[in-house]
Amino acid sequence: MSDSVVFDRIFSSQSDRGNYTPSKGYLSYFIANIGVINEDLYNLEIFKANSYINERNDIALFVQSIGNPSDFDIINYFKNCVSNYRGSIYDLNLDIVNDEEINNRIKRAFDILLKEEGDEFANDRIKQNFIVKIMAWIKTYIGKLKINRTEAPKVIFYGEIKKHEVYLLLLLHLAGFDVLYLSPSSDSNIDILKKEKYKIELINNIIIDSNLSFEERVELGEKVEKSSIKKAFTIGAEASKRISEELLNDSGFIKPWQLQDRSIKNLLLSSTIDEVSIYWKQPLKLRPGFSFDNNIVQAPVFFSKINGVYNDSKEYINFVNLLKGSDEAFFIEFDGNINNFSKEFTKEAFSLSFVLNSEGKIDKKAILNDKNYSISTLNTNQQTMILDKIEEIIMSEMFIDGLNREDRIKGMYSVLYMNKRFVHMINNFDYSLVNPKLVIYLGESLVFDKEVVFIMILLSKIGFDILILTPGGENCIENVINNQLVDIHRLDKMVYDFKLSSLQEDESLLKKLFGKRSGFKWG
Repeated sequence: MSDSVVFDRIFSSQSDRGNYTPSKGYLSYFIANIGVINEDLYNLEIFKANSYINERNDIALFVQSIGNPSDFDIINYFKNCVSNYRGSIYDLNLDIVNDEEINNRIKRAFDILLKEEGDEFANDRIKQNFIVKIMAWIKTYIGKLKINRTEAPKVIFYGEIKKHEVYLLLLLHLAGFDVLYLSPSSDSNIDILKKEKYKIELINNIIIDSNLSFEERVELGEKVEKSSIKKAFTIGAEASKRISEELLNDSGFIKPWQLQDRSIKNLLLSSTIDEVSIYWKQPLKLRPGFSFDNNIVQAPVFFSKINGVYNDSKEYINFVNLLKGSDEAFFIEFDGNINNFSKEFTKEAFSLSFVLNSEGKIDKKAILNDKNYSISTLNTNQQTMILDKIEEIIMSEMFIDGLNREDRIKGMYSVLYMNKRFVHMINNFDYSLVNPKLVIYLGESLVFDKEVVFIMILLSKIGFDILILTPGGENCIENVINNQLVDIHRLDKMVYDFKLSSLQEDESLLKKLFGKRSGFKWG
C-alpha cells in the first residue's frame, strides 16, 4: 500500500517507523483524513486497501455506525465488573481481550480517557453505562484480532461517526492501536477531540457532496483498476504533483536498499505526456501503483512510444533533454545495430538450446555456474530473477507472431549477453528510488528485431522505463508485440527520415542541422 496517499502510513510497519522497543511499545498513529483530493484515486485506494485488509487478521474495519451491544452475557459480565469501579479501571479484575498485554493497555487507556474527558459524563450512572458499552464493543470487535507483538494493531473507521465511536477510537489509540478515520463528505464529530493533546493528525481535503458507502467505493475503485488492462491509473498533473510533494515529506520512509531481497513485478503506467515529464525523475515510491510486500516490489513503469515532434522546437528540445538528462537514463540513437543492446548472435550460441526445454523452462543452475555471460557479475538473486523473467516472456503471448524455438534462444542469448551498461544499471537500481531508463531514438524508418524487443520487455519487467521516440511515427514495435503493452502518444506533426546526431539547447544550431531537410521547417 505504499502507493496510497490515504493508507500509506497507517499500513507501514514498525521497522519502517524505526522506534519500537519492548519497554516503550509501539509508535501508533491516529490520522483523521477528511475530504478527498481526487475521487477516482480515493476509490482506487479504498479498493486496494480492502483487499489488503481482507488478508490481515490484525485490522478492525468499521464501515458504518456501530450498533449498541446486544450480547447480554457480555453486557452483564462488564456490568458486574464495573460495579466495583472506584476511579481506576486498571485495578479491576476483568478480561476485555484475551491478550494480557493488550488487555492491560486498554485498561490503562480507560483511566486516561475517563480522567481527561470526565466532564463529558453528567453522573456516575452515565459514566458506567459508557464504560460497559465501550468494553462490549472492544470485546466483540477487537477481541477477535490476532495481535503481532511487534506491530501496532489497527482500526479503520469510514463515514459518519457518533460521539461514543469517537471515544472508542481515542481509547484504542491510547492503548497503542493505529487509528485511521476516513470521512470524505463531512467534518464529523472527530473535532470533539483535542488534536494536539492526543497527537491526532488531521488532514483536511475537499469535502465532497457524496454519501457513497465503503462497499460502493470498493466497486468503483475496482472499475478504475480495470479501466486499462494491466495498467495503473494515473491522475492529472496538478493532483500528481501535490501528492508527490506530500509523500516527499516521508521520503526517508523506505530505507536505502531495504527492498533488494524481493523480486520485481512491473506495472505498466497508462499516462499522458505531462505525466511522463512529472514522474520521469521521481522515485518509484512516488508513482501511483508502487507497493511491496515480503516477496515482491510492484514497480510502476513507463513503456511508451512517442510519435512525432512538437510544433514548437524548444518544447521538443526541452522534452528530449529531460529524458536524456536523468542520470539513470541510457539514450540510444538506434540505427538497426543490435550491438547497442547485446552481443551479436552467432551460430555457436545455439548451444543454449541444451539449457532451454520445449516448455520454455531454463536450467538455471547451468546458467548460474557459467561465468561468461554479461549478467554473471550480478548477484545470484538478480540473475535468478532475470532468468525467471525470461521464462515469463517465452511462455507469454506478448509477441504477435509468437516465438519459435530459434526466437526463444536468440531472446535468451540477447539477455544473457546484454550490454554491460544495462548490467551496471541493474546493479545500481534501488527499487524504491529513481529507476533505470532506456530511451531509444529512431531517426529513420526501422522495425525492431524480436531479440531487441525481447530485451526491452525483459528490462521493463525488472523495473526499467522504456521510451521510444519516433519523429516520423512509423510502426517499429506495433507489429512485433501486443499493442496493449505499449502506451502510444502522438505529438503535433510527423517528420520523416529525421536523424538526431546531436541534440543541443541552441535552437539556431538545430535549425542549421535540420532546416535543409526536404520541406521541413521546425520552430
